[in-house]
Amino acid sequence: MTHRRWIALIVLVLLVGGAVTYALPEIVRRVAVARIRAATGRPAVIEAVDIALLRGRVSVRDIRIAERDGTTPFAEIPRIDVKVSLPSLLVGHVWLRELAVTDATLRIVRLPSNELNISDLVGTSESTEKRLDVTVDHFRVTGGTVTLQDQAVPGAPLWKSERMTIEAHNVSTRRDDGTAVATSVTAGAPVRVDISKLRLHPVHLQATATVEGLDLTPAQIYFPPNAQFRIDRGRLSSTVTLTHDAKGGLLADATARVDDVVIADAGGDVVARVPSLTTQLNRFGLREGALEVGRLVSNGTLSVRDPTVKGGPAFKQSTVRANVTDLTWPATTPVTGRTPRRW
Repeated sequence: MTHRRWIALIVLVLLVGGAVTYALPEIVRRVAVARIRAATGRPAVIEAVDIALLRGRVSVRDIRIAERDGTTPFAEIPRIDVKVSLPSLLVGHVWLRELAVTDATLRIVRLPSNELNISDLVGTSESTEKRLDVTVDHFRVTGGTVTLQDQAVPGAPLWKSERMTIEAHNVSTRRDDGTAVATSVTAGAPVRVDISKLRLHPVHLQATATVEGLDLTPAQIYFPPNAQFRIDRGRLSSTVTLTHDAKGGLLADATARVDDVVIADAGGDVVARVPSLTTQLNRFGLREGALEVGRLVSNGTLSVRDPTVKGGPAFKQSTVRANVTDLTWPATTPVTGRTPRRW
């Protein structure tokens, strides 16, 4: 082959490579938009895709997904950065060295029909057939926000979980040692979720979720319009630990405590106070439609105003205890329990 032909071949390769490099981001952008639309059934827009092919880096900017009406916002993600292991793609393994999501916003709505706007995106059952291996070495979310609008209840407040962060490692279909830590501030209360032994498929994980000092007064909106009582103040703190397995179902323990709860009547007079009430749930299981509760225990104090006392409110204090064990549905064992009260 002559020198001229070698030069011509090299120029041709460079031109083809340059054309592919120039066109590839637009091709990826169009394919990604089509896949999002097909997967969600919603219109989607991606403003730009930047690709550094030799380094295996992809940046996707300004992703916007609308509701089915095409105008109401559903999700917005200003930026996603991905680092891909290119050789692994040759063996059918999507291996992401890094996946970072920045300032994402997701809007969840409970519709007047009591369905969620994401109901169509949540599968009713999980397939045990694995289609493709996926591994994410490091997954990071910063600045995330989730809003919940309740259209089923007129006047319901807009619930917001903000300042959301997620740090996850070794999330994969090939291993079961994935970990994740997620934090947020929900309705002003700090929330934290710790996940261990995470596997993507079939899904398996162990998790602990905690919330501290959640304000109970916004729950007033869910009382009937003609309710004679309202929550003047109160806080909720809870811890839930659970194990979820695609085949074994859900097993959980939970503790919830309400503090400094004050109930008032329609006129604003205090009718009851709950200084502290703790409820503990053990061995809550859910599998294939069957429910089981090993034990449900409540302990606390309650003061109720005695309407027969003249000359001002008088409160009688009681110690409240409740205990239920071996509850199943459908019923397979007799329920045992007791609810003593001491005035």
